[in-house]
Amino acid sequence: MLSVIFASLGSFISEISSSIIKFETDHKKESIYTAGFINMLFGIFIFASIAFFRNSFVFSLASLPTFSIKAFLEILQGWATMNAIQKVDRSSYAFIRNLTIPLLLLADYFIGFTLRPAQLAGILVIFIVFGIIMYFHIINFRSIGYSLFTAVNAVATISLFKYNITNFNSVEGEQILTSLVLLSYFFLAAKFLAKENPFAFLRNRLLLGQGVSEGIASIFGSFSVAFGNPGIAVTAGRASAVLAGIISGHNYFQEKKFGAKIIVSLVLIAGLALLTR
Repeated sequence: MLSVIFASLGSFISEISSSIIKFETDHKKESIYTAGFINMLFGIFIFASIAFFRNSFVFSLASLPTFSIKAFLEILQGWATMNAIQKVDRSSYAFIRNLTIPLLLLADYFIGFTLRPAQLAGILVIFIVFGIIMYFHIINFRSIGYSLFTAVNAVATISLFKYNITNFNSVEGEQILTSLVLLSYFFLAAKFLAKENPFAFLRNRLLLGQGVSEGIASIFGSFSVAFGNPGIAVTAGRASAVLAGIISGHNYFQEKKFGAKIIVSLVLIAGLALLTR
């Protein structure tokens, strides 16, 4: 239950940060690279504080092979996520990201785990929902490739994260080092691609709120995986993210078909719930 609560809270809080990023990048007030830098910076501060007070920073050199692969994939994930936040409708992004959960289960199936009948039914429901979404054009498919990439790539990053914190590192150690890698990438990209000094943007209170909310969300998201089944944690987080994305898109970005999106999201959530049984 704690895992589900943490995952849901993390999704709703993260939507605040994502909405700020979409608004600011749409109005050319910051680049996606500066937005990513600010998010990572505050995440590091928060995780470092937790590690300091709990004396819980653990990072094993034995994890370097899997950590290095994960770090590379996280850079790709960060780049695609920032592009998706900027270019894809909030509700579309939230819907597409839910492909991660059935893909995680299918990956488990192919490496030898048995899927229960309820889980198979859940996968079927989810793919039917996506068929309906595509057939009736319920969501906007503009630049949807970024969202599709984040959904597929997350299967690898989540699996590697769980493997590392189970066998080698603490949550704080894993997240701090990963965030440092991403922080370096976003800083260099902001400096040389967007020609921005990310530190100069820290004087903007709205962007400070963006960073703080994303930092808090990352804590809830990380510990939701650590405290329970990663599949259940991701399911709860993505289900909450769908509702948050629909509400945010309708209220702040004038996205259409609100009623249809709510209806299919409820069916989607029912399918997600079956995956946890």
